[in-house]
Amino acid sequence: MARETLHKRLEPGTLVRVNRSNDYGIVLRVKINWGSDRNLIDDPFCYEVLVKGEKVSAYGGGLTVIGDS
Repeated sequence: MARETLHKRLEPGTLVRVNRSNDYGIVLRVKINWGSDRNLIDDPFCYEVLVKGEKVSAYGGGLTVIGDS
């Protein structure tokens, strides 16, 4: 199974692994990163990901796409 650390915009429904917790989840929605962390994180997108029934936020660099070739 191919795995790729992403630096691109993901679509809702994409299966991902959240790197910080090593849990798998599904992207629910894409949010634009307008927060104060903008200068520290080089990724314009933040994602809401459903992991174990809970919504978590993650940046593109902190996700690995599962099954993308």
